[in-house]
Amino acid sequence: MTISNSPLFARRPLLAALAAGLLMSACATPAPTEPPLTVTGTARFDGQVVLPPTAVLEVSVADVSRADARATTLARFTGPASGPQPLRFTLPVDRKLVQERGSYSVRAEILVDGKALYVTDSAYLVLGHSGNTQADVLLRPVDTRAQPASPRIENVRWALVALDGQPLPPQDAASTPYFVLNAEGNRVTGSGGCNALVGTYTLNGQALQMLRGPRRELQVCAADMERERAFMFALATTEQWAMQGTRLRLLDRLGAQVALFEARTAL
Repeated sequence: MTISNSPLFARRPLLAALAAGLLMSACATPAPTEPPLTVTGTARFDGQVVLPPTAVLEVSVADVSRADARATTLARFTGPASGPQPLRFTLPVDRKLVQERGSYSVRAEILVDGKALYVTDSAYLVLGHSGNTQADVLLRPVDTRAQPASPRIENVRWALVALDGQPLPPQDAASTPYFVLNAEGNRVTGSGGCNALVGTYTLNGQALQMLRGPRRELQVCAADMERERAFMFALATTEQWAMQGTRLRLLDRLGAQVALFEARTAL
């Protein structure tokens, strides 16, 4: 009996090829993507606050790792702000955007008709080297009182008092970070405690921006380099200023305080 010409025998190579193709397709199925990192937290206000129904809470996680670059927003949460305190928020963050040794900060603000009424005035570090996934933030009212433009912040040596809401530990004047706004030529000079600061600035009423000069190789010193980088970053992200008594507050674009200074020596 001859079966070499039977239809079933002739189809065996084709069936084998189809089976192999199905097996390869199953093996080529992409692995499921990793779930995002999750930052959760609460937001509360300073004092008794009654907000209109249109009030909105906006919370963001930003990459603040580089002192010589603007912060990059990685995630943003928006929700109603008129509910009972504390307000709760959850922000999923793409884990591919987070570096193990990076610095990431939570900022929050309350908006009514697009205008910020309450903001955080401290940095709340999460993810990265901090390892935190929970941030309980405090929002303070924005100071809406008009302050006239004044040259009093120029030609003054402003010594660092607090950075990211944390007071500077006692140290000698030579190692204390400072800056000076030199009115002649709109030059900003100073020191991070180790490396010199040189650049330019623009001052228009309460608006203030400082730009560092050409990049130079930084020397590694025995001083706190992490603090110096944070100091330089605070200056780079400054967009506003305000006085707190006799002290100078540097604020970011949301009105959150990035650093606090006091006058030491008039030039």
